[in-house]
Amino acid sequence: MKVLVIYDLLTKSGKSTINEHLYSFKRYSDAQCYYLNVAYGMPRYIAKINFDLIVYHFTFFDSNVRFWKSARYKTFLRDGLKTLKGYKVAMPQDEYRCSERMNEFFSNCNIKTVFTLLSESEWQKVYPQDKSGLEHYKAVLTGYIDEVVLEKLKGSYQSRKSRAIDIGYRVYKPPYWLGRQGMIKQQLVERFLNAPVQHNLKLDLSSDYKDILFGDDWYKFLCECRVVLSCEGGASLHDPDGSIKEKVDQYVNEHHRASFEEVEKACFPGMDGNLTYSALSPRHFDACMTRTCQALVEGEYGGVLKPGVHYIEIKKDWSNITDVIRQIEDVEFCEQIADNAYRDI
Repeated sequence: MKVLVIYDLLTKSGKSTINEHLYSFKRYSDAQCYYLNVAYGMPRYIAKINFDLIVYHFTFFDSNVRFWKSARYKTFLRDGLKTLKGYKVAMPQDEYRCSERMNEFFSNCNIKTVFTLLSESEWQKVYPQDKSGLEHYKAVLTGYIDEVVLEKLKGSYQSRKSRAIDIGYRVYKPPYWLGRQGMIKQQLVERFLNAPVQHNLKLDLSSDYKDILFGDDWYKFLCECRVVLSCEGGASLHDPDGSIKEKVDQYVNEHHRASFEEVEKACFPGMDGNLTYSALSPRHFDACMTRTCQALVEGEYGGVLKPGVHYIEIKKDWSNITDVIRQIEDVEFCEQIADNAYRDI
């Protein structure tokens, strides 16, 4: 079987999970896998090759959604991608934005199957069959455990009792066009830095982009934490043509201190919650691999992680913060939760 994986990366990603996902096709399948990085163009000879399967990786969509209405894209589509031969599938992420352009791409390039993070109830809302031409919808996760990484990490984590950080967390400040689902990431930092209970736990929490960790630095950070905070990734605002993002970015640029509520009223009144889109993140698997206990905001987590078994649950209304802090203070309890997750996942 001959497989072509199409991706778009100008430079190698600092996020190890992206590279792990991208090259998993070659690592874990028996197929002949070929990779085409369209960031550097597309050789004409590629259209002469008959592939059994053509996979559009999520890096292709993340990059190209920005210029799909440009002249460069239209030329790229006409002269290259439409002429490729083989059964075509797509693996987009960040599906809450610019879905109209993705549907147009699916239809133009004869893509028949989409591997999506969306729940079944949202498939036709985001990718209506009459516009996308899709025949099959398959639910997947954002990422999986890479056996090579798991093996590498086995000797790197230390005893939970000797870890220097009691509660750790790293996240970038989310943009308002993600809706309230995205705001939870920032609220986690604020809620735990201002916990309504006295404690002696050492916290290392940040939503500053300069503090974001990539690759091995992220794994090292997890290995220094007894407990890591997190929540489901995703959004609660569907922006089919990208116009909401444009409005929000312009408004925030003109009103630097605007709150989420102010921006919502000005840019997308009454629209938040028009999409159910939350997903288990690779960072949850990273915590499992490093035997780091997780304290997670309540959610589905793909049906993989179970509250009280694999993580300490934080209520979405933040009503149990005090109880969560007390559970985190119990080192033996946290070790048991981390061991459960490592064993089961």
